[in-house]
Amino acid sequence: MYYKLVMEGGHVGAGKSYDMVRYFQGDDIFCVLGNSVHTPRLKKKGCGRGVKFIKEISWREYMRGKRQEKRDPYLNRN
Repeated sequence: MYYKLVMEGGHVGAGKSYDMVRYFQGDDIFCVLGNSVHTPRLKKKGCGRGVKFIKEISWREYMRGKRQEKRDPYLNRN
């Protein structure tokens, strides 16, 4: 199953955040939520509260989203 997550990103100043969209693959929604709390740049609010929205998506949407992630300079600092 494939999921689209809207997450609250940090490291932009005290009390400030931005929304980032990430794409995950997992067995179920709880597995994805558990894995997402270890994502870099996610606000660590405890118990996954930095995740604002989770939606199940198709494989095509997932692949399109992963391509967009690769082009995002903020997610890829190498």
